[in-house]
Amino acid sequence: MHCINTSSISSSTKSVLKDSQGRFRTQTLFWEFKSDKYPFLFTTKDDDIEVNGTIIPSLKKIYFSYDHVPEKEYSFANEVLGGWLHWEALTKNKLFSDMITQWRYELDLRIQEEAIKSLMVASREEGAKGVAAAKYLADKGYKGIRGRPSKAEVERERKQQAAIAKEFEEDFERIGLKLINGDKQ
Repeated sequence: MHCINTSSISSSTKSVLKDSQGRFRTQTLFWEFKSDKYPFLFTTKDDDIEVNGTIIPSLKKIYFSYDHVPEKEYSFANEVLGGWLHWEALTKNKLFSDMITQWRYELDLRIQEEAIKSLMVASREEGAKGVAAAKYLADKGYKGIRGRPSKAEVERERKQQAAIAKEFEEDFERIGLKLINGDKQ
């Protein structure tokens, strides 16, 4: 078992971010999917963990230490994974895409909360700025109330869910399991 200190990732150590064929490593970057062939760098846990005296950093904790907009994690990708393309490879990996989607959702909530708190402070100021902020808060403009989703949005969601279900079904068949739900027996 070997882990690399991610705070020291430089151009000389970026080579551990790729496999022997030059492909971006995804699963083997994590302690939970460790390989004897490659050193792991992170854990998928919410917090850093200690294993046999070695601290393994949480990628989630590192992700949340950056000030960025969800889906615009350019600095994070470059500084932690050595580039945007590697981050894209990780976000597209079936094992991690849901986890990263949840991180992005949670980060979006944090950003919204901080913005609303700033508006609350601004609403206490005198003048137009305070009045505008107070009105926004009083009208609950932060709730983002919107109407029914468009047909295109509904169709896009249906297609995404069908693709996910198909992938799971194929994976289950490949490993010899049968998915039983509702009408399918």
